[in-house]
Amino acid sequence: MKKTLLLLLLISITFAVQAQKKNKSKNAPPPTDYQVGDTTVPLPPPSKKSKGKGKPNPATTDYQQPEAKADTATKFTGLIKYRITTDDRADNDSMFIIFGEDQIRVTMFFPGSKEGQTFETNMIANLKDSSLYILDNTYKTYKVEKLSARNPGAEFSLAYYKKNTQILKFPCQEYSGEMKTGDGEVFEAACLVSKQHSFISATAYNYLNIQPVVLDYKIVLGYRTKTSANENTYIMAYKIEAGNTASLFDLSNYTRK
Repeated sequence: MKKTLLLLLLISITFAVQAQKKNKSKNAPPPTDYQVGDTTVPLPPPSKKSKGKGKPNPATTDYQQPEAKADTATKFTGLIKYRITTDDRADNDSMFIIFGEDQIRVTMFFPGSKEGQTFETNMIANLKDSSLYILDNTYKTYKVEKLSARNPGAEFSLAYYKKNTQILKFPCQEYSGEMKTGDGEVFEAACLVSKQHSFISATAYNYLNIQPVVLDYKIVLGYRTKTSANENTYIMAYKIEAGNTASLFDLSNYTRK
């Protein structure tokens, strides 16, 4: 069976939720666009795909664009909230991404088996030393691994074909092409990249090496993948809150395992 992006994300963080959440089936008809607040934002199919160059290890990204430059005028620190959906309308997970100076924190929320039950996972990517901190908020502990450890060998080949749209009234450029996992599975992929929100500490960052978060220093507000079996996953921003996030990266009260 082909994997959706949501399933890949779940597999990649199973150690934190394996006793809490079962994989969900996906059998409803696909939506044609994604509703964000009061704005309907279509994610069109990606343009003609271009092949990646070999299979690098760990994840790499070929954006096929001139060399990017960080734009300090659009530098963003704060919180962006995303919804995660699939072709199954019952799938409605969510994700918070917190942008610091040179760190990015991702919190994913999953419904449990009981009504009203929710579980979460928390990870911090430190772009200065390429490390990933996996947090346990219950016991105030954390583990550290390399950013390259999850989904090694994944690669993206994306390009900008002069397609533009808006998310939450912010202008975005669409980069489209394909994602290839380390085991050779190929997904169509499309990112909607904000022109007004930059993370200037990294040219690119892919969460768990399979979800673009930063592309050409710009923050990704929308992401869609499609498998060869026409199974879709949508990740779309629905709220953006600028602010100081330093306290959310403070691990002084945590103990390393």
